Amino acid sequence: MTVDPVYGLLQLGDLDLALPLSALREVVARPATLAALPAAAPGLVGAMSLRTTVLPVVDLRPLLGRVDDAPADQVVVVVAHEHRVVGLVVDRVCGVTRVAEGDLLPLTTSSGVLLVSHAFQHDAEARPVSVLDAAQLLALPGVPSVAEQLVGETTTTVDSAPGESLTLVRCGPQLLAVEVDAIHTTIPLSEVRVGLLAGGDCRGVTTYAGREVPVVDPLTLVGLPPMGDEDVRAGVVLDLGRGLVVLAVTDLVALRSRESGVLRVPTFANARPELVRGVLELDDGACLVLDGTGLRRDPGLSALATVNVDVAGAATDGAELADVLAGGSTGGPAYVTYTSGATSGSGSGGTLATPLDQVVEILPLPLTVTPSPVDLVDGLVVHRGRAVPVVSLARLLGREPAERRPSSCLLLVEHDDEQLAFAVDGLGGIEALVWIDPDHRERPLDDPARAVHDAPLVRLGDDDRLLPALDLRGLAASLGPTHAPVAAPAAA
Repeated sequence: MTVDPVYGLLQLGDLDLALPLSALREVVARPATLAALPAAAPGLVGAMSLRTTVLPVVDLRPLLGRVDDAPADQVVVVVAHEHRVVGLVVDRVCGVTRVAEGDLLPLTTSSGVLLVSHAFQHDAEARPVSVLDAAQLLALPGVPSVAEQLVGETTTTVDSAPGESLTLVRCGPQLLAVEVDAIHTTIPLSEVRVGLLAGGDCRGVTTYAGREVPVVDPLTLVGLPPMGDEDVRAGVVLDLGRGLVVLAVTDLVALRSRESGVLRVPTFANARPELVRGVLELDDGACLVLDGTGLRRDPGLSALATVNVDVAGAATDGAELADVLAGGSTGGPAYVTYTSGATSGSGSGGTLATPLDQVVEILPLPLTVTPSPVDLVDGLVVHRGRAVPVVSLARLLGREPAERRPSSCLLLVEHDDEQLAFAVDGLGGIEALVWIDPDHRERPLDDPARAVHDAPLVRLGDDDRLLPALDLRGLAASLGPTHAPVAAPAAA
């Protein structure tokens, strides 16, 4: 996980603002009326009750000379600095994001005081976002502040992690809380495309930062009924180290303070204790709290996180898919698993594995191909300006191909500056190498039908199975003149 600072994203009219999460304590609904205070200052609009505290509330609209109408459902952000707090009125909270230090641009002025300290560009549209200075907010002339009061524990069963903040999200009718430390950013989710990875917890893929990133239903992830398609409107981007995964949500509800207590759930009542660390008590109910460490360690999410494919085709100039998909992984060599035809062997069934650095790209299986008269070549496809032969891996191995499935795909391999696409029956996942047969002896690939039999056995990730590690690059090299069509006899 990156250590870059995290910011809460706020909106005030057409202004995009941010507040360091270290200064953001919580977000609450603005009361219909605010109590009057015996003080007058620009922007001071009154006070509200917040548990056992009277919280002064500031609205920046008068300070900035803005006359646009405020929406009826505004919220109040509790801003803290040096153990003093004040309430700040904003139209809505848009989520959280991490910003690299190098992407923060300092803002200065030749005279006067600025309420903002930095600016940065956010999302694909590179929208300018201004970072509010908490110290300047609490130093506004004539604006009172109050001492910060920590929320005490209400029961001995509370598990309250110090320094933690929680983001509350709504997933259809269900509320979930996600540890902010696990969140990379939040994004609108206007499109989820069904692709090769769709199935199980994965709803499909979306485009983020120039890559196709898997979108996961957090409800099914923890054992609840799935979200409806109409409920998927936003996404919480998780950085799992090996890549990104997006949790589909309906909208952001609130940010809770660092001292919010999480109640433990008895093990027998928790279907995924490794992912759900407890329950957060709310004013009108409760919600499950997702464990950030559990999310990062989940093998299913980790496998999906490795499949972040560059939409613009970053795998060029000799770069291989491993450079794009590995995403900075520090584990063992990565292998892609897939199925190709049926086999009579035990244990692994038709599942095979190949070192990921042999695969240039993973492509959807096309509905049609240009016919080819060459033996073993199913046809030709045009990809990135190249004519690429398509070869059924199952037939090459002497097996019967399975019926086309949603996960059927092409594994693109490069040899001697030429590319070849192996059609496989189903894409599995991408896992790190745990063990490889140390006694295996390399044999020349004279007969493709024996490639699986002669391949070394490997064990990947948490899987106990031993899988044949197929040398696809070697198979591509073996398809030389031996399999070329016989030339037609010359005319007499």
